[in-house]
Amino acid sequence: MKTFAYTAFTAAGKRRRGVVVAEDEADASARISAQGLLPSEISAQSGVRASRAVPGRRMRRIDHDMLSVFTRQMAVLLSAGLAADAALEAVQTAAGASRIERLAAEARAGLMEGEPLSQALERAGGVLPPWFTAAIRAGEHSGDLDAVFLTLADHLESNASDRAAITSALIYPAFVAGVAVIVCAVLMVTVAPEIVAMFAATGQELPPLTLAVLRVVDFIRDNFVALALTAVALLALGLASGRVPALKNRRDRLALRLPLAGRFLRMAEAAAYLRTLALVINSRLPLTEALRFAAGVVSVESFSHEARAAGDALHRGENLSSALSRLSFLHPVARQLIQAGEASARLGPMTDRAAVLAETWLRTERKRVAVVLEPLSMVVVGVMVLVIVLAVLLPIFDMQAMVGP
Repeated sequence: MKTFAYTAFTAAGKRRRGVVVAEDEADASARISAQGLLPSEISAQSGVRASRAVPGRRMRRIDHDMLSVFTRQMAVLLSAGLAADAALEAVQTAAGASRIERLAAEARAGLMEGEPLSQALERAGGVLPPWFTAAIRAGEHSGDLDAVFLTLADHLESNASDRAAITSALIYPAFVAGVAVIVCAVLMVTVAPEIVAMFAATGQELPPLTLAVLRVVDFIRDNFVALALTAVALLALGLASGRVPALKNRRDRLALRLPLAGRFLRMAEAAAYLRTLALVINSRLPLTEALRFAAGVVSVESFSHEARAAGDALHRGENLSSALSRLSFLHPVARQLIQAGEASARLGPMTDRAAVLAETWLRTERKRVAVVLEPLSMVVVGVMVLVIVLAVLLPIFDMQAMVGP
């Protein structure tokens, strides 16, 4: 089976685009016609398979919001008793978004070629994160695929909610900052030169604050092109750091040295690791498999080495709590819960409790940052505006004092 992208027209003459899984182009045309559409263009698609075969071809990336919708749809359909291929077909039919439709179609094509669902999704056109497919692989081995999708959907929706809260906290300050910068720029471009000319004519010295602000303005004006190119380069570097492994490793090492960013990174890695570990343990797979799958979701290079070392220690005969002591990103309370689960023969529930605890800490920390971020950013904007306004007003006050009685 192959995936075909098509452009077709309805009976009313409206153009529609989508994807369909078929044996060949003729079968694809028949399937499109069966939907009451008149096919205009049909082209074979091969997703990441072709992207890997053709050097330099850019792979399509599905964002977290789309992935969250796709995961929730799959969780509901699999929980209703549908097989994986039927669930993917239903998602493809009712997706409502081209990226989700294409992801479901390409994954279904791989599934019908004999690939497991995790591999089909991994090789589909969505370029899914490694931890996502690792968790699905664990669900395939345990037979609890619907539970895995439910857990992943909850995790993605929780992360999306936290990101939305932080973004919302930044929208108003960013808008105020933009307006303030424009107003201040107008003041410095129109009013400040007149004040400077007046002081030059009288031979008086400008206030130190005004001189400092004018130096900053002159520096920005004289080096505007270089500063703009630097900003673009930093933006491109930031985007590339999420895709190039070497840059990502350097970015992670830098983030771990920063107090707030390092804390967030450790908490996020711990939550993902413990959630996968609990998922696999509760699926009644061997502990060696649990540590192997959990290590697959760790994205920070140093933490990934620690996770693999913990798996090797378990293979050598150490107990789980002793092996997990090698993980520097796990909170001591989480390790104590797992150790208590080992001692009480309730490893699955206690590991799940440790995962819930780690996720709760991460969610609480994000909400705390979102609450503090808005007033803090407003204070920063206010200080910036105050400095620029004072830089304009102080010379005016001095001039008034000079001409006064």
